[in-house]
Amino acid sequence: MTRTLLRAAGTGLALLTAGLLLVGCEPAKHAKAAPPPSPSPTTTSPATPSAAVSPSPAGLDDSYFAEGACARALDPGSTTSRYEMVPCDSPSAEAKVIKRSGTLTGVAAALPHGAECPDGTDAVLDLTQNALTYVSGNRSAWACLRNLHDPHPGDPGGGGGVGIVVGDCVYATKSASGSDTVAETRCDGKGDHKPEYKVDKEYVKQTVHLSTETEPGCPDRATVTFTIPAPPGALAMNPTVACAEPLD
Repeated sequence: MTRTLLRAAGTGLALLTAGLLLVGCEPAKHAKAAPPPSPSPTTTSPATPSAAVSPSPAGLDDSYFAEGACARALDPGSTTSRYEMVPCDSPSAEAKVIKRSGTLTGVAAALPHGAECPDGTDAVLDLTQNALTYVSGNRSAWACLRNLHDPHPGDPGGGGGVGIVVGDCVYATKSASGSDTVAETRCDGKGDHKPEYKVDKEYVKQTVHLSTETEPGCPDRATVTFTIPAPPGALAMNPTVACAEPLD
C-alpha cells in the first residue's frame, strides 16, 4: 500500500515537472515585443583636409630653361619676378632664353660664378631660385632672357637689363646705408625717375697694376663716377667703373 502511494506520488511529480517545462516553452500571448535597440548616434568626424603634396624632388638639368626656350613672367612688375616655360607659339610667351649656363653641381655650384649674359639681355634668372619644384642636391644655373617684344630694358638707355652699360642713364639716389649712389632709369624719360646723367665710358679698375702702366680714368667732363655692381652671383676682383656726364 505504501509502495503504491509512493509510486503514484512520483508519477504526479513527473507530470507536474513536464507541464511546467511545456508552459515555460510556450510564448506569452500578451507580452509586448521588446523595442529594437536605439541606434547609437553616429559621430561624423569632420573631413580632414588632405595635406598638400610636396613637389617631387627634381634635378635641375640642362633641359630646364634650355637655350631657345620661351617663358612668361608669373608676377610681372616684380623686381624678383619668377618665370615658367611656355611654348614659343603660345600667346602668353613673353621672353626667350638667348643663353643658358651649364648646370653646375656639388662644390662647383657653391662657388660664385655669375651670369655671363650677352648684350641685350632683358632679364637674368637664377634657375635654382626660379625652380617651381624642389631642387635636390647642390645645383646652380643661370638663364639670360630677352623679351619677344618691346620694350627691351637691356638695350642701352632702356633702363634695365644686366648691369649698366655705355649709353645707359642714371639718377642720383641714396643706398640702403644712406650713402650717395646712382640707379638706372630710362633715357627717354618714360621711367619712374627722370634721367640725370648718361654713361659715356666704362673701364675696369685693376686692383693690382704695374707702375709703368697708365691707369685708365674718366674724361675730365665726367661729373659722376661710380662702380658698377658685379653680375648676379659673381664676385668681381677688378671692379668696373662708369663715367657719366650730366644731361642738359
